[in-house]
Amino acid sequence: MGCFTSDTKPKAAGIHGHSMRGEVQEAVNFVLNQGVEEGLISRVELHLACTKLKNMDVGSLTDSACVVHLKTHKSKEYMKVGQTEVITDNLNPVFVRYIEVDYTFEERQDMRISVYDVDDFDPKASVEQNFIGAVEFRMDQLLMAPDKTLTLPIQGPCNPPENLGNVVIKGNEKKTGSRTMYRMQFRARGFTQPAIFYRLNKQLTSGQFVAIYESETSKRVDTDLHDFKVVEIYSSELVNDNENQPAMIEVFSWSNKGNHKSIAKATFTITQALERVPIRFTPTQVIEIPMSDKKDQYSFLSYILNGLQLALTIAIDFTLSNGVPEDPKSLHYFDPNVNQYLKAITAVGRILENYDSDKMFPVLGFGCRVPMVLDKTSHCFALNGNIFNPEVPGIDGVIECYKNALRIVKLNGPTFFAHFLNYMVDMVEYETVTCKMNKYYIFLVLTDGLINDMEATTDAIVRASSLPISIIIVGVGDEDFTSMNVLDADDEPLYSKKFGKFMERDIVQFVAFNDYKNDPLELAKQTLEEVPRQLVSYMTAKGISPRRELLINMNNYSFFEAQKMAIIQSLHGMGFSDEKIQEILGRGLPENSTDLFKTHAFNPYFRNLLSEAASQMFQQYPH
Repeated sequence: MGCFTSDTKPKAAGIHGHSMRGEVQEAVNFVLNQGVEEGLISRVELHLACTKLKNMDVGSLTDSACVVHLKTHKSKEYMKVGQTEVITDNLNPVFVRYIEVDYTFEERQDMRISVYDVDDFDPKASVEQNFIGAVEFRMDQLLMAPDKTLTLPIQGPCNPPENLGNVVIKGNEKKTGSRTMYRMQFRARGFTQPAIFYRLNKQLTSGQFVAIYESETSKRVDTDLHDFKVVEIYSSELVNDNENQPAMIEVFSWSNKGNHKSIAKATFTITQALERVPIRFTPTQVIEIPMSDKKDQYSFLSYILNGLQLALTIAIDFTLSNGVPEDPKSLHYFDPNVNQYLKAITAVGRILENYDSDKMFPVLGFGCRVPMVLDKTSHCFALNGNIFNPEVPGIDGVIECYKNALRIVKLNGPTFFAHFLNYMVDMVEYETVTCKMNKYYIFLVLTDGLINDMEATTDAIVRASSLPISIIIVGVGDEDFTSMNVLDADDEPLYSKKFGKFMERDIVQFVAFNDYKNDPLELAKQTLEEVPRQLVSYMTAKGISPRRELLINMNNYSFFEAQKMAIIQSLHGMGFSDEKIQEILGRGLPENSTDLFKTHAFNPYFRNLLSEAASQMFQQYPH
């Protein structure tokens, strides 16, 4: 969440059984919303220049200015967001006035920069006079470009095109407000009431105080002792970045009828709280501060601008409940205009594609039988037929692999998540532990409904919650998605019996495709909107600041290579020769299985149809 806890979503004050008067509730909700905005949404500075402009004037050089327009899903058309100053007599102008644009990760943001030659210098006159040409790009392309710089040729209205020069765009994060976050734990002593809670209040410029945070209700654990959970709050939200500015804490006696009573209040400063000076109300009633510290809270964009890569892995449901692909009612029907899997892959994948430097995406399938594989349902296989290198080039490659698989596999069941989730978690755990990787991993799971291994899936998610992972589940079709909402864990964190612990942080986002089936851009927005918060919460919890560094594999082997080496070692132990091992692995194995290898080793008719189809696809989409 943006301002109060790094690993929970914002909740309106009052959810713990309290009720607040309307004006206080509105104030809390307002600040909660402001906190989320400040914590997760950044502003990007666009610094502009032109090179080798065409000379549009006679007897002098071009007098130019740039106008910047933005188009989002909400606006649906280009809207002006700013313009530069006019620079006279210069074919290579470097503009001083930069343009600020709100950056939103989960939305596609199309930018257009128009270049004009200006003749009328009246301050009241528009600079949009003699149109030279324009350039277009997406915000994510700029942020992932080397040095966050794009040099684009100006496109004019003439056909054939003429050489009009270039626009150079440099992106930079605009620092807005303090990123300092305070973590404090309060303990109330001397209060004999059975249940109490407290509110933190911010002082306005008028001197009045307004509530910005309400704690959970604490039941008395001793004769007069109440413990509260740790609160995390931005400096700008509580004390306007001034650690000596007074804040107020107010204690309430809780009532199940909602008529809570204020029983104590006092002011304190962050300076005192960091020194753990008790807040005293009376000689016997006091708020102790057993823990307090502060740390810098970085924005999502800060990590992206410093080279963090978003690594996407996709898992697709091939269970029979989807319907056979030849049936027009099937969710896997071949027609791309109605196939929900294709629409979801495209909507989400196009956003994430530019945040991955190599644009190679592992793609897995589950819930079907794969030809020439053991006579059983496969719960984790590579769509390209090679589990030891399941990556395919770009979202176009993902789509083609998916289409190929539909023509080859036999839909079956049941629906098990744990197999492919644990495979993905193994990958992240390996790269996190053995490599110096500046990566955050996103698992996109596309499924049609009911999960048949809920407990094992819960174990896998709880295990994943300690790693740099976000799991996005898109539910297609009209099935019951109750189990998916449980995994989303908005109301209650998941608990693993196997590991004996709760999930460390919220990492799952579930979205029903049908809610946005006619609006792919809104589908992408809803699907991805929690990723920035989840990423920042992980980095904050691990004390990882934005850093620019090479992705160095400390072991010299990728996860897939390590998996391949492990099975080769096992096969050697079974007596297989290097020649036979290379022969079979050279064709690819859809699953990581020595039993599968042994079956193929003694089958002279063995063909890996998935890898053969993928090989043809790679020729179409060379990387």
